[in-house]
Formats: sequence, structure tokens, C-alpha cells
Amino acid sequence: MSDAKFGLWSVPESPITIEYSLVVIEEIRHEVAEGFQRLSRGGIEVGGILYGTRDGRTVRVLAMRPIACEHARGPGFVLSDKDRVALNEQLPRDQEDPHLEGLISVGWFLSHTRSEITLSESDLEIYSIFFPAPWQVTMVVRPGRAGSMRAGFFVREADGTVKHERSYQEFNFPDRLAGVLDRVPDRPRGERPERRVPSFYRESAAPAPAEPRVQEVPSMYQAAGPQLLRPPTSNRKWTWLALWAVVVIALAVAGLRYWMANSVTEPISLAVIERDGQLQIEWNRAAKPVKNAARGSLDIMDGAEQKTMRLTPAQLASGHFTYARKTGDIEVRMTVEDAAGVKAQEASRFLGRAPAAPASTQELTDLRQRRDELQAEVERLRRENDDQAAKIQQLERTLRVLQARLGIDSAKQ
Repeated sequence: MSDAKFGLWSVPESPITIEYSLVVIEEIRHEVAEGFQRLSRGGIEVGGILYGTRDGRTVRVLAMRPIACEHARGPGFVLSDKDRVALNEQLPRDQEDPHLEGLISVGWFLSHTRSEITLSESDLEIYSIFFPAPWQVTMVVRPGRAGSMRAGFFVREADGTVKHERSYQEFNFPDRLAGVLDRVPDRPRGERPERRVPSFYRESAAPAPAEPRVQEVPSMYQAAGPQLLRPPTSNRKWTWLALWAVVVIALAVAGLRYWMANSVTEPISLAVIERDGQLQIEWNRAAKPVKNAARGSLDIMDGAEQKTMRLTPAQLASGHFTYARKTGDIEVRMTVEDAAGVKAQEASRFLGRAPAAPASTQELTDLRQRRDELQAEVERLRRENDDQAAKIQQLERTLRVLQARLGIDSAKQ
């Protein structure tokens, strides 16, 4: 294993040692950064399956595949019932992917854009249901400024518990492109990594073959014995090839840098989030299609009702729009158009509980009638109470008069 192509996560407290490909780390960085840019405040969290191999207590991460999340419960990586069904189908489907031949699921990763490197209750639930093997791991990634990212692995202890409060060891992602430079096209599983080395380097270091490979020697050199040894010409040839290879790699790196610098700002990154009963429609106001737009619109399908909201450049620059939803199924399609008529579209969907329906007119009428009846009953009882009080007072006065008369009669006797 080359240190330039793999990283190592190993701590005394952990029963698992993890080796991770820097190419995969770069793919995870791109996935997390893309989600981080989608909303103006904290972005959305993303996740994916980690594929690789296992040898005893050592796990090697060699590939990853994103996990689909509709974010029905907000920007956090919380899987809905629909997401869980999709993940349950994805795991066996990935086994048929020829690029993952010979690899197994060794765990998963997710990003935390609003919290630290810990595992929440929902994270632990996903870990327990979909990645239950004792050696399967979880990696939490925390994005920062200018593409910097911290991460930490979580593993199961010998008794099956998970110390979810913090990772045993956090680490920073290496510099961007550190693993991409060594990336080559996919090769069949089981092929040795050293086959990535160019053939002219292998031949110079390999021992001489048992039999000469005459077919590889040009005929012009076979005809004249002294010309068989021409190391200066061969060296110049390989020198020029090496220089051309350096130029090609430099151009590829420059192109990749440009592509990665621009790819995260191109999507509109439309998202819908419920807050306090209102639907917040948000998009990336820094995206080029939004910044260059002369006009825009939101087509909202709220249940069976459809509405179109026209957006001015000022509204597009705000990056959000508030909508009072009527049902629990809302589909939003955003269209932006620049001065030349070039359009860009994105759609997002919200699924959740329907808002509480307001009381009908008949219900309000019945409630008012019941209120009036109760008020009339209270007034009647109050009047009866006043009448009874007056009667009691009258009887008390009569009683006092009778008592006074009885006292006078007794004195006369």
C-alpha cells in the first residue's frame, strides 16, 4: 500500500483499523461540498455507502455510492420511509455493479453541517438497521470554509455498543486532488495495484526474462548487431514521453480544478423545508443561472391545485420564498431565464402531514348557536338565583317580625 494513495485511521481504543483511499475521500468531499452549497444557511446533509474489503480487524475503503434522501423532514440527513425502502433496494442492487465487483459494504458516511462530529439518534438507527455487522463503520464529515473538511470514524465496541458522543480520533481531509492524481480507469478486481506503474518503469526494474522476446525488437536492429545497444536514443525517447505525460497530467489537473471550482455553483439547488407550518422554498442565489437570470418563476403543485409565482431579479437574489401550504404533498418547479432566453430548471418535492383544516361554515354556525344557548341558560339561572335570593330576604324579614311579636306577647303575659 502506498502512503500517497491511502490514509490510515488506527487508534488503540478502536477494535477496527481503517484504511481509506484518497480517491474515495475526494469523491466524498465533492458530494458533501455540493450539499453544503445547496442552501444559504448550512446547506443540506448527505450520505453514502462505503464499499471495500475486510481482512480480520482491518477494513479498507475503496469506493462509495451516494444514498438518496428526499429531505422530507428538513435539511438534515434523516431518512423517510420512502428513503429507507430505496436504501434497502440499493444495497443488493449495488452488488450487481461491475465496478464494485469483489467489494462489500464496509459501512457508510454522512455529513453534519449544523452539528459536530457525533452520532444522533437517527444516525444510530440507520447504523443499526442497515449496517449491523460488528466490523461495519460510520464516518461523519464536518465541512468548513474553502473546502476544508474534518471527519471521524465510529466503530462498534466488542460488546456491540457505539460511543456516539465523539470519534476516537478526528482527522482533516488531505489537500484537494491529493488522491485524484493517482486515479486510473477501473480495472478488473483482483489485479495487483502495481500494474498501475507505466510499462517502461516496470521493464527497467524487472529481472531479465528467461527467453528473449525477439518480436519486440525492431527488424532494423536485428539486421545490424552493434545497433542493438542504443541506450541514449531509448533514454531520449522515454524522456520525451515522460515530459508529454507531465504536460498531459498538468492539463488534466488544471481542467479538473476548473471543473470542480465551477460545478458546485452551477445547480440551482432548489429545496423545500417546512418551518412553523409554512413552506420555505430556498435556492442557491450564488448559482450562475440565478445570478444571470432576467426573470424566473415557481410552479407549485399543491395537491390538485396548481399555482405559478413570477419572480423578479430582486426576489431571485433573496434566495428564498415563503408559501402557505394547503396539503402534505407539494411539488415545486423553479425556472430561471437569462436575457438571451436560456432557461434552467430544477424541481423539488415536499411530503409530510397535511396542515390542520380550518373549521367549516356550518361548524362555525353550530358553535355560535351552542354558545348563545349556553349564555341564555346562564342568564336564566342567574335570574332564578336573584329571585330566590329576594324570596329568602323576604322570608328573613317576615321571620324577624314574627320573632318580635312573640317577644312582645311574652312580656305582656
